[in-house]
Order: sequence, then C-alpha cells, then structure tokens
Amino acid sequence: MRLLAATDVALRVLMRLGAEPARRQAVETLARSVGVPRNHVHKIVQDLAAAGLVQTRRGAGGGVELAVPPAALRLGTVVRRFEAGQALVECFRPDGGACCLSPDCLLRGVLWRAREAFLAQMDATTLADCLAPPAP
Repeated sequence: MRLLAATDVALRVLMRLGAEPARRQAVETLARSVGVPRNHVHKIVQDLAAAGLVQTRRGAGGGVELAVPPAALRLGTVVRRFEAGQALVECFRPDGGACCLSPDCLLRGVLWRAREAFLAQMDATTLADCLAPPAP
C-alpha cells in the first residue's frame, strides 16, 4: 500500500508539531523541517485546520499548533481525510473500475481485508505513540 504524498506530509507536519506541542510554528519553518515546498505545506495545514486537527494564527506571534493533544489524535483520522476518494485498486473505485477479472476475482476480498487491517492499525495508533520521548 502506498500513501499519497499529501498524507505523508500531513503526518510529518503533525509529528513536528507534536514534538513541541506548546510551540506555534511558522509554515515556512515546518516546510523546511519536513523538506517540502512551503506552498504544499500551507495547503496541507489548511486541510488539517479544516479537519480541526491544527489551529492557525496569522500575524506576529502566529503560526500553526496542534488543536488536540497528541494522545487524542488518531492517525486513522488523518489517513482517511487525505486518502478519501483514493482507490487501492481499480475495482475499489466508486464506479467499479474496469477490472477484467470481475466478478470472479477473489483477490478483491483479500485486498479489502488488508486495507481494513491497515486502517484499524492506524486507528489504534495516536500521534503520541509515534513521538520520541522529550529530552530531559
């Protein structure tokens, strides 16, 4: 399974924010720290804010911060948000795709269960589970 680049960046941004939850960070700073262009990070931050996962403030002293504690932020929420509408394989598309093996294909069920197991693991994992312990 491969996640979209936006999902990957969203998870990295959240990990950066979670590492210092009391500190607001500028989008420019986040972009440099995750190695992604500022405009791309800005778009992802807007989506995370729309989902209620981060808060943004403009102006002096502004920036981005987590809207929920790391222990309350489930990775499955992020993955579902950014992967919405993405079919794992052709036959998972909303229109059924153009699979030449349908309706006799048994692989579809295996892939569906694998996808559900992946999402269940992501739902069971919080942002806090992925953060290194704070330095003493």
